[in-house]
Amino acid sequence: MDAKKTPFMKSAAILILLSVILIASVGAVVYYSMIMQPTITINAAPVRFASGGSDWPTGSVLGDNGTWVKLAFKAYPNATLVYEDPVNVTNTDSLSHQFRLRHVSITPASGNQQVSNFTAVNFVVKSNAGAVQGSFNYTTTSDTWNTPSTTSWFTLPASTKWIIYVETKGTAKANLNIAANIQIAVDSQ
Repeated sequence: MDAKKTPFMKSAAILILLSVILIASVGAVVYYSMIMQPTITINAAPVRFASGGSDWPTGSVLGDNGTWVKLAFKAYPNATLVYEDPVNVTNTDSLSHQFRLRHVSITPASGNQQVSNFTAVNFVVKSNAGAVQGSFNYTTTSDTWNTPSTTSWFTLPASTKWIIYVETKGTAKANLNIAANIQIAVDSQ
């Protein structure tokens, strides 16, 4: 055997041996699996919308399951139009639940001159006894919507219906047939 090749052979053998040990140790990592099998059952939402009393706006639509509602309000130039009982939030459960109002979107968006046709659109949450629990008020400054902050949580007692009272108002020189589309999330827990 050549003396010059021996250290190289020893180095190569050691390198191969270390590689085999490294591969064996990596392959020896222990792992295990856990299994989760959830069952998801469709149930009726305990907190849902219900049409209000005589102030249910013509052209409004209540979804079959009460989890959505499309309301058709009007606003008059330089006058506050009041809807005292257009829509209700109802708790059909035997336990109390909480809900809140949260802004999602509004069109026309701020910066559009059509925004200046509106003064305010105010949503007021009232208990079934008529006590104001809080409000969610959209106002305007020129062509800009001032969107409200998310309300705090309202506690809706078991088997109770609360009113969402609505006030709308256009500016004195509002153009007819200008529409604002507001999407509000009513979060429930």
